[in-house]
Amino acid sequence: MIPELAGLFYGDLAPMGAALVVNDYTRSFEPVSDLTQPDRLSTILNRFSTCYQQPEPRAVASQWSKIYFSKLIIPSVAASLMLDWRLPLDLHDTGIILDELGRPEAFRLAHSGYASPSQTTEERFSCVIDAHIAPVTDAIARVSGLSRKVLWSNAGNIVENVVSFCETSAPAKNSVEQARKFLGTRQLSNGETNRLFEPVRYPEMNGARVRKRRVCCIRYLIPSLGYCKTCPRLKDRLT
Repeated sequence: MIPELAGLFYGDLAPMGAALVVNDYTRSFEPVSDLTQPDRLSTILNRFSTCYQQPEPRAVASQWSKIYFSKLIIPSVAASLMLDWRLPLDLHDTGIILDELGRPEAFRLAHSGYASPSQTTEERFSCVIDAHIAPVTDAIARVSGLSRKVLWSNAGNIVENVVSFCETSAPAKNSVEQARKFLGTRQLSNGETNRLFEPVRYPEMNGARVRKRRVCCIRYLIPSLGYCKTCPRLKDRLT
């Protein structure tokens, strides 16, 4: 774990922080940029598909992306919002270690980052979204045929979870308040569409407010998985 983040990820949260490392030479990492090459990414997704008896290529890619995004987004966004800490997440400077099934296990960063308390909300997300998630999302979509909308929804769902966690931990922190507003903003300051706009909604069902994704992750195309509890397709019952 990066020493500067130790105060944020401890106890049950330690595994989240452990996904980002610096100067770890005990394991073999490969450049993340290699994963954007079609042949390499196809090999990884094919290996990961062996986790399921009836794999469907797009659903396999969706499930793999959720693991990837979780390992990267949870610690980096939490560090930014809670500690005002900016991590070096540029695709070409980051290494990745995969387990025997092709699942992302950890990322090796070039350095431990630096304090950046004056970041705007767009800047906070840009260091992970634009510098890393965007090219990886494009690569997965090209190789698997999975919709970019689904991939961005997967990323946004995780970001929203982190924001909700931070709201519980530091409800009055300005960066956290601004992050929630950011998720409700359709358009960025440069006029571009916010790809993280409203990934999750909270409709009322049976008298209770429930968390629902706006876009289905299509995991149900793998028979052994079915629908997740936040699937927007499950509109007719409380889950």
